[in-house]
Amino acid sequence: MWRQADAALVRCLELAHQSFLAGGLPVGSVIVARGGERVSEGRNRAYDPAGGADRLQRTPIAHAEMNALAGVDTGTDLGGLTLWSSHRPCMMCAAACQFTGVGAVIFIAPDPSDDDGGEDPDGIATEWVIAASLLFLSGVAAYSGSSSPLIVRAGQREPEIISLMRIVGDTALRQPVLREALAPAWPDIQAAARERRSRHQRGA
Repeated sequence: MWRQADAALVRCLELAHQSFLAGGLPVGSVIVARGGERVSEGRNRAYDPAGGADRLQRTPIAHAEMNALAGVDTGTDLGGLTLWSSHRPCMMCAAACQFTGVGAVIFIAPDPSDDDGGEDPDGIATEWVIAASLLFLSGVAAYSGSSSPLIVRAGQREPEIISLMRIVGDTALRQPVLREALAPAWPDIQAAARERRSRHQRGA
């Protein structure tokens, strides 16, 4: 799956993993041209220490998508570009994409913090949905605690991911390279993906 995955998808997850390692919210975003060339990228830096290289760092708008957009020159025609994100963009980031004229937006997983949860995106393998949500919720648990309201709510809406968090553990995800962090857990990620697909089919 790693060899077949779109390079932008993998890079989004790598950036999300970087945010996790930095103690922030694990979300990553990449803007690519039609041929797949990377134009810009960003990760969530709202919780990073102030004074970093990103223009928006340590501000409430330092979301991954906003940081990726901040790396594009004003004169750029965004109509031919695609913004990838590890998670469905929030209202602010979705509005920014629309306002700036981004041609297409692709996200890997629903945002677990959304009130309505949201459906899994079409065309994305469930294993990647699981991997993205594992990083996101593990980051929330590390930052806010395993009994935070978001984690408790996720236990009802994302039961296979909460179970996977217990199996994988925080320490394993702290390997410096994403693939090394996820490789030992990949059979468990595949099992969680099967359970998620089955759960969604039962609910359909």
